[in-house]
Amino acid sequence: MTNRKVLDNKHKAPLPSEEDAGLIKMCVLLTLVLDVLERDIRIMNISPLKMPDLYIRSLTGVQQRVTVQLAETKARMKRQGVKIYSEIRNHEGVEVLYVCRGYQRRFFMLSSFARSEVRRKLGYYLGIDLTQDYAPL
Repeated sequence: MTNRKVLDNKHKAPLPSEEDAGLIKMCVLLTLVLDVLERDIRIMNISPLKMPDLYIRSLTGVQQRVTVQLAETKARMKRQGVKIYSEIRNHEGVEVLYVCRGYQRRFFMLSSFARSEVRRKLGYYLGIDLTQDYAPL
């Protein structure tokens, strides 16, 4: 009986790792970044800015880069056997239910943390150093 148990353990899929959870986090954040960009582009299209096309082009370029990174992240998730099957967003945060090589898992990110991470990611894509204080002209 113990020999069979040893054999069964050898054939089990590896447990979900920190790397797998990191992929889920990245996927959620990149999706949120795309949503923010889409909203901001839509607002700029109807705003009375003098040259909205410049801002829209800049954000559209960022949107394209984020889309590529999201596609790469999803491809990596697929290779590693990670699949999101539910995402719920509310005022508290983002909850994701996913399967990782047969194991069901839950990932939750508080709204305040998500907002901070999205801001950090957008700053990175826009080439803005968020550690420097903002001083309006």
